[in-house]
Amino acid sequence: MVILNAVAVALAHPAPAEVVARQDLDPVTTAVTHAFGGWSDKPFVLVVLISFTACLMASQGGAARGLYSLARDDVFPFSRRIRKVNRHRAPIGGLVAAAVVSCAALPLGLSTSAIGSLITFGGAATFVPFFVLTLVALTARLRGRWTPAGAVRYGRLGTPLNLFAVLWTGFEVVNICWPRAVLSPAGAPWYQIWAAPLGVGTVTLTGLGYLLARRPDRRMGEADRDLPLTEELAPAVV
Repeated sequence: MVILNAVAVALAHPAPAEVVARQDLDPVTTAVTHAFGGWSDKPFVLVVLISFTACLMASQGGAARGLYSLARDDVFPFSRRIRKVNRHRAPIGGLVAAAVVSCAALPLGLSTSAIGSLITFGGAATFVPFFVLTLVALTARLRGRWTPAGAVRYGRLGTPLNLFAVLWTGFEVVNICWPRAVLSPAGAPWYQIWAAPLGVGTVTLTGLGYLLARRPDRRMGEADRDLPLTEELAPAVV
């Protein structure tokens, strides 16, 4: 869908040379209004807002599930609060934690350079979890510790596909994190150009610091035995 949209915008834009020359910083809106007329400007903004809201809900749900799973194993700060579930067995603690972290970044939206940095870091952060997950899965396969339990299995193709996933997601992480002034607005500060490697590096170093200081991995086996039945069996869904 993303590739289709990119091709459609490229074909519909009236002056692609202006995009290449960085004279048109919003080529999508230009393509839409050129194809449908000036009246489509406001409805298109409404469509974009709905799309962003959907992305926000999906991101918050994914973050809440991740926080819940970490807190369930007692390997995350404030685990007892974050692993709370409501009467619908939804990870309400993870949802609140994800909302608090998201709201903390709202003041950055007042600065154009800051919002650009957030977008760059967010793009990189999207691929990092996929890369880590595929890398861990490949390591387990190569060590002979992979025990598939899902309904979909690929047999002998599993390891080659897993290797391809590691290479592809690793390439995407490097590609997005690579600082390029040409992809930033003219006159962008250095920290916006380096936003992706700075953000990913900061989060990684913070996580490693917490891991080495608190060693939560040593408590993973104990957490499941201490959880009440309603929390232990609660599905991480929203």
